[in-house]
Amino acid sequence: MTQNEIDTINQAIELLSQLAADEDESKGDNAVPSRCPVKRFAQEYLRPQADSDMSCAELWKFYCEIAEVGELPAMRKAVFLRRLPSVMDTSYAVRKCHDIQRAGRRLRGFRGIGIKLDS
Repeated sequence: MTQNEIDTINQAIELLSQLAADEDESKGDNAVPSRCPVKRFAQEYLRPQADSDMSCAELWKFYCEIAEVGELPAMRKAVFLRRLPSVMDTSYAVRKCHDIQRAGRRLRGFRGIGIKLDS
């Protein structure tokens, strides 16, 4: 098999996984597939921490760092941010709030969530 054929197959696989993700999204905002990378991210890399909070931007950046090293699949930011609230609610019973303070500005994020240091 040539490298060009391998690249074509990899592109097809990526397209199929994107289509599957889009299909999961069309089932409703609260649909979270059992093998959802966002759910895996929350369960493996985050933990409840009463005195901590994280903005959605910080969570997205952390997810991207993990995806860059190959631990989780890459995904579009819009998909990540759309799935994140329902995953955080089902995993940790926390809801998105709109008053996380960073540099004197209010941001969207989650209270009571921190990063697992042993992950």
